[in-house]
Amino acid sequence: MLMYLIIFSAIGAGIKHFIAEEKVAIGIIIGLSILWGLSHQAIWGFVTLGELLLGYFVYGIVSKSKGSS
Repeated sequence: MLMYLIIFSAIGAGIKHFIAEEKVAIGIIIGLSILWGLSHQAIWGFVTLGELLLGYFVYGIVSKSKGSS
């Protein structure tokens, strides 16, 4: 379980790093979550959405704070 949290948070951070447009990045995150939910149970799609968004927003906060110092 912890492994998936780390993996999907890292994927979310990678999406934030490599995709400049926020709408496109959120669309990719939602698409990945839907695909994961369809291949597994629907609840895991919601969990994946949260993990991807966690990595996405944490990376954004950390990179913004490093840029301002």
